Amino acid sequence: MFPQHLKAFFLISRYGFQKFNAQFRKFIAAGFSNRFSLRVATLLPLAILRTVDCSQKDGQEGKKPGRKRTMSKVKYEMCLEGKAQVYLNAMKTRWEQLHKIPGLFSYQLQKAPQRRTIPGNWGFYTELNADRSLKRRRPQTIENLNPTFKPKMFNFNKVDAKEVIMTINDAHGSPEVQMIINKSPLTKYHTLICPEVEKNHVQRITREALEFCITFMRSINDKDMRIGYNSPGALASVNHLHFHLIHLPHDLYIDQAPLDDLVGGYVYRLSRRAPTEGICILFKESDNEEQVTEKVDQIYKLANWMCQNNMPHNLFITQDRKPNKNGNVNVFVFSRSEYCVNKDLTDFNVGFCELAGYIPLPDANKMENLTELQVLFRIRTVTGDAPKAVYEEITNIVEGRDHSFWEQFLTI
Repeated sequence: MFPQHLKAFFLISRYGFQKFNAQFRKFIAAGFSNRFSLRVATLLPLAILRTVDCSQKDGQEGKKPGRKRTMSKVKYEMCLEGKAQVYLNAMKTRWEQLHKIPGLFSYQLQKAPQRRTIPGNWGFYTELNADRSLKRRRPQTIENLNPTFKPKMFNFNKVDAKEVIMTINDAHGSPEVQMIINKSPLTKYHTLICPEVEKNHVQRITREALEFCITFMRSINDKDMRIGYNSPGALASVNHLHFHLIHLPHDLYIDQAPLDDLVGGYVYRLSRRAPTEGICILFKESDNEEQVTEKVDQIYKLANWMCQNNMPHNLFITQDRKPNKNGNVNVFVFSRSEYCVNKDLTDFNVGFCELAGYIPLPDANKMENLTELQVLFRIRTVTGDAPKAVYEEITNIVEGRDHSFWEQFLTI
């Protein structure tokens, strides 16, 4: 009964939670020698919480309001924030040069592909890309969300040197990243962001890679560039850590989808009026370094939790295209209950593109006849009830709830 009465207190203050944990364990070690000790044990948590509350207030009185991050010109020019646009400009130029080399890409993208906006309430956007289903490298089968790296299978250590657009290794505080062409591109400038290639990371998000992608997107001046991630079981094709950088100038349903507050004032869920389910973490242009770090940590914790719970997932990172939202970046996280082992190359699959509203299709007839109802049915089939669990978990993470301690505490 004792933990149950106190649980509400500790869900409010993570700091108080930690202080109580340390103090109470010391008290337990000393033992309950008499009734007086038992009474002290009962009052101890309240005293600690009162002390924590006072200390926090004292600290807050002298703390200045958060403000937009500032740094010296020299430091800014050394960091990814100051270099991202230069990298992007160079990447675009080099990509177009490589696209003209015969045989380097599996196929040449059409300058004006056949396209269609599916009639309906949400305007899912489709493009014909028949070559991708016919000429792309066969996708790997990745058995689970905690795979092992298999060096004999295709990985990014094996790509032709010509396929590497650039290596970013001079951005202070960021991991080394190779920008590699996608030989079977979905769109113009389709590039793979491959962090620390030689370390052979499996296709599971690392915190450093996540921070790189979010910082990159916050630092470029091009709303048409988007970043996506597919986990194992959610359309990942290669078991070697990579994100997709693609050029999508068309407004997608996700760009205007209504959002409902979920937790923290910056974590939202797609509205119940929206066609799909997922969460959105907002990075404001005015966020300072501490705020950005905290949000990246929370997304990383959520990704780890989904892996531990065998929940395939997709990320879609995009600048906010709504009016008067310049400089903001949205990170959408989609979870799913259905594990996709093999891709159907003759139909449309559900990865980060499709979840965001962009559907590349291999067949002109299918593109002309696909309905919004069919798209929604396919998406809702793979997502299932998984988003509900994610809403609860991200709330726990943002509010600082630590389930593991309570499980240990109840066993004392």
